Amino acid sequence: MISSIIIDDEQHCIDSLATDIAKHCVNVEIVAKCNSAKEGILAIRKLRPRLIFLDVEMPWVNGFEMLEMLEHIDFSTIFTTAYDKFAAKAFRISAVDYLLKPIDPAELKVAVQKAEQKILSSSGVSNIQNLLQNIRQPSHEQKIALPNRDGYEFAQVNAILYCSADGAYTRVVFSDKHTLLISRTLGDIEEMLPPEIFIRVHHSTVVNVNAVTHYIRTDGGYVVMNTGEKLMVSKARKEFLLEKLGLR
Repeated sequence: MISSIIIDDEQHCIDSLATDIAKHCVNVEIVAKCNSAKEGILAIRKLRPRLIFLDVEMPWVNGFEMLEMLEHIDFSTIFTTAYDKFAAKAFRISAVDYLLKPIDPAELKVAVQKAEQKILSSSGVSNIQNLLQNIRQPSHEQKIALPNRDGYEFAQVNAILYCSADGAYTRVVFSDKHTLLISRTLGDIEEMLPPEIFIRVHHSTVVNVNAVTHYIRTDGGYVVMNTGEKLMVSKARKEFLLEKLGLR
């Protein structure tokens, strides 16, 4: 059994989640239900759970702040939250599991299965640490969790030069010219990247505008990156790119 704690300031949310866990996740044992971050910290220190369900928005101390107050994070975490665009994106780029309220039982089962895999492999803690760093940083200083064969590679967002589609995969090219082939579509990766820095210049290419040194109109139009690489710009993307570069 996976010992778990639910931490949420709304009792009806705790009750609903506990009911769903009992019904759909029989390998999860709830050892404590906490109505505040303070209660949660005390329960974590005393009971040493392997999994916590943590509400993001709580009065006085939110879920992120609560985790920062702990000396050690040696458990998996599934965040629960009402829809928040910023929080959801922070979770995605850090590869952290989260559930949107009201919680769907099918999504709960998937999240618990993923958490169980992390518990068995002793992974996931670095993802949480990366998340806590990201929420304090401006977008260009954040790190994105890119899946690889062994887990995740945490890459500085601004170190990414461009991303290009490669079938159902995405090739991520870095400023030092090393590359990663990621089992995600270009659209998935683009959604994780900050739009104030990255722009799609072609249906198969997303570039870091901070790394663009020239835009050349000839030969159909292309950008020159600070590494000297040339990337085609589609007609449909040209005007938006020029505006982004301050040329319109």
